[in-house]
Amino acid sequence: MDLGEVFNIFDKVTLPKGNVRPGFTSYHIYLTLNECAKSPSGRKALSNVLGIGEGSVRTLVRRLSEVGLIAVDPVAGVLLTEAGFEVLRLLMSRLIVAGSFDLGYGEICRDCRMSAVLLRDGVRLVSQVGGVLYVRDLIVRKGGTGGLILYYVDGVFMLPNSYGLYKVIDQGFWRDILGGFKIFEGDSVLVSVCRKGDRNCLMYVVEAALDVLRGATQ
Repeated sequence: MDLGEVFNIFDKVTLPKGNVRPGFTSYHIYLTLNECAKSPSGRKALSNVLGIGEGSVRTLVRRLSEVGLIAVDPVAGVLLTEAGFEVLRLLMSRLIVAGSFDLGYGEICRDCRMSAVLLRDGVRLVSQVGGVLYVRDLIVRKGGTGGLILYYVDGVFMLPNSYGLYKVIDQGFWRDILGGFKIFEGDSVLVSVCRKGDRNCLMYVVEAALDVLRGATQ
């Protein structure tokens, strides 16, 4: 299986029925696979984690079961199949969720929330799908009030713009944000900037990152 096949599966799961679009997106599929990889989960628990209603969770679980990514045990709950683990491993080899954090200070944003993901080989991928401005606008179209793209080049975080690359002053801040994840030459960090308390902030940047991966496979 490759990423192209993964996105074909995602398209099948999120396909509208008639004129009705499901109440979930590729982000919710990614989150469901990630959550069920930790341990089997019930629908109510998934509803809390995904931030969508139990009706939408039932539809999502049914469709993921139909494509063979999950199985439902009447006692244990929803758990990943071998195919589900394979899809998740493929995605996590390219896309790592760093998480969300609120800021009350700083030059980037004040009294806001930021959510970040690490995109493996992101310098090449961002360039391939349309460049920094395109991906930054993509994050905004997904719902963020702003977007930020960092490149990891020559062992440091760089801020790209139309004039070139500029070394980020506070390197330690971004290393802390990424926690214990290893960062490799050519990786990039995608960030959604949101209003403080926006519970969907992470969704905006994960969906944008998934679109970047999707575009790079076409």
